[in-house]
Amino acid sequence: MAKAELFRAMARHRQDRFADAVHHYDNFLINHLADMPRKDRPYVEEYAKFFRSRAQARIDPSTPLYSSLEELRKHAVSAPFLTRAEFSV
Repeated sequence: MAKAELFRAMARHRQDRFADAVHHYDNFLINHLADMPRKDRPYVEEYAKFFRSRAQARIDPSTPLYSSLEELRKHAVSAPFLTRAEFSV
């Protein structure tokens, strides 16, 4: 369920359905992050927060962006290979 919710957020984001994407990113972070394997959590949390802020900024350009792509890539280094492959930067 956790991965499915994050994939939903990503799909809505790619479809330029930013309000729906933000909703699904929030749902993932609030209700499903704890269901992810412990080794995956740091990276997918950063991933969801990073892309959630970009989706929110498309709705409201005054929204501050969360972190940076370089920081997300640093987290990716310590994430398991399959997680990096599913949620690539």
